[in-house]
This record gives sequence, structure tokens and C-alpha cells, in this order.
Amino acid sequence: MNNDHVGKIAILSDIHGNSPALRAVLDDISKKGCSRIFVLGDVINGIDPRTCIKLLQEHENISCLKGNAEFYVLTPDLEDFPRKKETIYRDLIPLILWFQSHLSTQDLEWLQKLPDLMMWNQACFAHDSPLDRLFSHTRTIPGIPEKYQEFCFHSKGISTDTSEEEWDSLWRWMDGRSLSYVFCAHTHTPFYRKKGEKLVCNVGSVGMPLDGDPRSAWVMLENEPGKESLLTIHRVAYDIEQMLHMVDEALNYPDFKTISDRQAYKKTLENGLFWR
Repeated sequence: MNNDHVGKIAILSDIHGNSPALRAVLDDISKKGCSRIFVLGDVINGIDPRTCIKLLQEHENISCLKGNAEFYVLTPDLEDFPRKKETIYRDLIPLILWFQSHLSTQDLEWLQKLPDLMMWNQACFAHDSPLDRLFSHTRTIPGIPEKYQEFCFHSKGISTDTSEEEWDSLWRWMDGRSLSYVFCAHTHTPFYRKKGEKLVCNVGSVGMPLDGDPRSAWVMLENEPGKESLLTIHRVAYDIEQMLHMVDEALNYPDFKTISDRQAYKKTLENGLFWR
């Protein structure tokens, strides 16, 4: 990175309405002296969306992206969605309406203004993959109005299972843009991969890790003059018991149709593994 952006930056994502986890991560970031924070989306899809937005808004030097959850909650005219009777959307639409009802007009306006991709210095930030964001025409679903295209799309993201062909496409794209870094999230599993001077990092999840470690994940990139850049994946323990209590108190949360749904959600938080 250029010398006008030296220091420490923090990158985090996939908060999923988990305000106790977000508080712990923001506190850890502050203690480590990061001068700027990038948030890669999926802030609101969980039981405490409004507090998570407020926590981000209270901090200076935070840049935030839309994730798929933000696209979903901003989708207009869901009552006219042509695929609303399909099982996945019969479950998803009530959840989106719940998020909308628990956010203020100002919250929704703030989300609407968020970009879906950021370029900063020699780094690109995307929720899922910059190739999905920049080349959306390659994933257009025939017969679906434009306003519903994002609602129908769920990226695979970039993970350790991404094919070598897809990696090659990403490396070539980075070469063409003279990028040193791509930061992404979406899969809830942190990792990084290097090729020469290029690095791609999935920053994992603050609110719902799925790599077997229930601690929140975030990433720090350090750049000091005359030194090689240093990237570290940090894990932060938070008050999971507080979050479990909040899950029990969320009596009308649409994702908890049965007792087993609620218990599965709690097990995911406790174990860092997807239980449903």
C-alpha cells in the first residue's frame, strides 16, 4: 500500500445481528490501535439488527458495504415477487419483513447508501466476490425483474473450496487492476491465500463463525514504512451467554418456528458449526 495509508486497518464482516460480538470486536480493534475499519456487509440479519447499525454509526472512520442481507431487506414490492410461493422464499420473506419492521426509516436510508464494492488504495473490498459484484450480468436470472435479481442471487463466495479455475480468474482480474489485496467474507470461515505479491483474504464472521471456533473473527492489516505488510486473523471471545439469552427472548423471530430451530441456532453460536 502507498505510504499515505500506513498504519493498521481492521476488516470485519457478517455480524448477523449479534451485538455482544460486535461490541467485543470493536473494543479489540480499538485496543490494537486501528485507524480505519472496513465492514463487508451482512450487518442486520440476526436478532438485534438496529443495535448493530448504531454501534457502527458511533465509530469514526468506518466504511461499510452491503452484503446479501442488506440487498434483501432493501428489496421493494416483496408482495409481488414472482417466486414467493417457493419454499425458500416462503421462509425468507417473513424474515426480511421482520428485519424491516425492526429498523427505522433512517436505518434503511443508511443501508441504501452503502456501496456493494469498495476500492481503497491497492485493495478491493467485497462481501462475497468482486467478480460477482462487477459482472452481475453473468448471473442474471431470465424472467425475473431487475429489482428482484439480487434477492434471487446467493453467491458461493471465495472459500478454501473455490476451484483453481475460479482462482485463476480472480488472480488475472487483480493483475489487470494492479491490486495487491482482495478482502471478502460471506462464508463465515476466515483464511487467506497468496500468489506472489497478491493476497486474497476471507475475514470470516463476527456474529456467527462457522469454522468450529465460536470466537468472533476479524482481520488486521499493518503497513509501516520500510516494512513488509503484515496480515493477521484475530479471534475474540465475547459474552455468548448474553447472546443466548437474547435468542431466548426473541420470541417472535420468524426463523425460530420450532423449539429445535431455536436450539440449533444456539448450538451454532456455542460451537461455531452450522447445526441445521
